[in-house]
Amino acid sequence: MTSFVWQIRSRMQLVSDRPAVWLSLAAALLVSAAASALAIGAVALPIAELPGSILEATHPLHAVVWDVRLPRIACAAVVGMNLALAGALLQTTVRNPLADPGILGVTAGAGVGALVTILLWPERSALVPWSAFLGGLGAIVALSGLAFSRAGTPGALRIVLSGVALQAILFAITGLLTFLYADRAPSFTAFVVGSLNGTGWNDVARMLPPTLLTLLGVGSCLRNLDLLLLDDAAASGVGLNVLRARFVAACLAALLTAAAVSAAGLVGFVGLVVPNAMRLLVGPGHAALLPLSALAGAALVVLADTIARAAFAPIELPVGALLALVGGPYFLFLLWRKLP
Repeated sequence: MTSFVWQIRSRMQLVSDRPAVWLSLAAALLVSAAASALAIGAVALPIAELPGSILEATHPLHAVVWDVRLPRIACAAVVGMNLALAGALLQTTVRNPLADPGILGVTAGAGVGALVTILLWPERSALVPWSAFLGGLGAIVALSGLAFSRAGTPGALRIVLSGVALQAILFAITGLLTFLYADRAPSFTAFVVGSLNGTGWNDVARMLPPTLLTLLGVGSCLRNLDLLLLDDAAASGVGLNVLRARFVAACLAALLTAAAVSAAGLVGFVGLVVPNAMRLLVGPGHAALLPLSALAGAALVVLADTIARAAFAPIELPVGALLALVGGPYFLFLLWRKLP
């Protein structure tokens, strides 16, 4: 694929000159989504009482807000942010708008790594994000061997099909693990589809170290990410080690995905939908694209989880299934537009 989605037409340039406006709107959307999530639940909480329920220990819903709703919202926001950033990084790494941690098998690889630790060392929950990272990184290495084994840059179809095949293999491994360790495995359906049910402050604390470490890494390599948008010859001509830059970006994406998987399971399509949409608003430059994608991804998952909780209450839908209903058609749309 010679053209890429971030080769934005000139008519979008006026919009991309105002990233601060879009960042402010995305931040406002995230705050609104969080407020809605706090107010909606088995016991409704009026918007006017939100400050009191958070700050006043004597409020009748203070415990519910602090122990149930706030940590779940925080988990949803971090999961959405991580997956959106991972998608943007992978799309830059392979120069392909169809790249997404779920589609390329990175999420499934992280899921296998996390599940191994959960099953074999359940008392060492702090290791889950790091074992998930190793699984996600292994998936990236395997994908590189499958899709980049021939000379030249592989086409979109080759990358996507390699990722789909890898994902199928990793899902099969996940199924075997949960079957063999059925007495200790978490709910198979919730883990595979992706769910935030039962998440708490411990999950937030487990996600924060790898997430913060990755954000520092992303902030330090923005210039290299922009240079990766060029062809290899041009990027090398200005002094970039292209292979090393791609590997670093892929590792950062794997670590972000691993942190999300450790709390929410195999949530997909956030990394596909959000970066592509935000690229149309602010252009391809990562200094604006990544923060906007982070805010929009966080808002999307918070909203989706709120709908998953409230749409068929008291039955709670898995947030991953709800997001797949949005991301699946969008993926087909991109395939229809980008492939011959």
